[in-house]
Amino acid sequence: MTGSLAAARKPRDGCLMTAPTSTSAESRINDALDEVGLVEATQRLVRIASHGGNESAAQKLVAALMADVGLDTDVWEIDLDEVRAHPHCSYEIDRDHALGVVGTLEGAGSGPTLILNGHVDVVPPGDAALWTHPPFEGAVVGGRIYGRGALDMKGPLMAGLFALKAIRDSGLTLAGTVHLQSVVGEEDGGIGTLATVLRGYRGDAAIVMEPTNFAVARAQAGCLNFRVRVPGLAAHGAVRSEGVSAFEKLFLIYAAIQRLEQTRNADARADPDHAAMEGRMGVRPGESFADAKGQLEAAVTGASAVDPFLKVHPPVVEWWGGRFLAMRTPTDDPIVEILRSSAEAVLGQSVPLEGVPFGADSGLLSQVGETPTVLFGAGDIRRAHRPDESVEIEDLVLMAKMLAVAAIRFCGTV
Repeated sequence: MTGSLAAARKPRDGCLMTAPTSTSAESRINDALDEVGLVEATQRLVRIASHGGNESAAQKLVAALMADVGLDTDVWEIDLDEVRAHPHCSYEIDRDHALGVVGTLEGAGSGPTLILNGHVDVVPPGDAALWTHPPFEGAVVGGRIYGRGALDMKGPLMAGLFALKAIRDSGLTLAGTVHLQSVVGEEDGGIGTLATVLRGYRGDAAIVMEPTNFAVARAQAGCLNFRVRVPGLAAHGAVRSEGVSAFEKLFLIYAAIQRLEQTRNADARADPDHAAMEGRMGVRPGESFADAKGQLEAAVTGASAVDPFLKVHPPVVEWWGGRFLAMRTPTDDPIVEILRSSAEAVLGQSVPLEGVPFGADSGLLSQVGETPTVLFGAGDIRRAHRPDESVEIEDLVLMAKMLAVAAIRFCGTV
């Protein structure tokens, strides 16, 4: 992530700062937001170990929380065969069951439709001994919620839910509609968001609630997973010189991939009989998967051509697992301007526009769902996918207020 608000000072009392562009309707959100309920719901969701394709219990809880809030809730069994047949489907976990969940705050007028998107799946916790607090306890310590998924992204998902609850509890009625999407499979390719798009959920704008430190991210890199198998020639240890070390040859290919990485980043500013390496390749907004793949394959072919053994026994490049579409939304799109001004009204300070280098579901919403999309959320992505993942409670509260204000401004009221 380039830049952040990590060092910026936020209002420490958690109040809604009514900038000149704020309205009395927006100011009502401050009193209506259920901060205690937001924390408790996040804790309940974190306590469900929703990794390895076991997401249904988490989805059922989210659906129940949506119903409690008063949203019109759509829960369905995802047709995995149908979704897998889509050209943009990718996954690493072979699920035999998955649920889709969307909660809708229906508008009473003809205003536009806004999508809030968040995922319940998490990466595995790793060695629990490395955690100060158990990964699925949802402990609250020092004003933070700890646990796998607290930041990425069960806490932000609950901030979206309680933003809609605050709108309802404030007595406001939106002119447009908000769909809160709770999806599975984001961490391994986005099968849940794709299923939600195929069910017909599209909008005039979407906010993917990934941690961005409250920056509005209008661009997101795509990525591809690759594996390179490098051949060697097995030989007995007593006659090592008659063999060819695949491990040694692998470093020739690795060096070529490193050179490609430097070029692409500059442009963007007993001998074994085989060895393999895996990696993830970034894909720029506007760049096709085919072009990105071609560059890496050409780098491997070029390096092999200058080695006598690899020239005859070329490495094999495999593309596997989850992949993420890139996304870019124009700076002057209404959702960019409205979300940014809404966040600034709550924070009382400027909010940057950024791009993020990590994969997320925003590419599917933007390209397949044809919905202008941004990423926006509480917390620093650097705290995700590691022991002691956590998020500040105050940041979740602020995020809920920002999303509520953005929904009011984007959808309008009647």
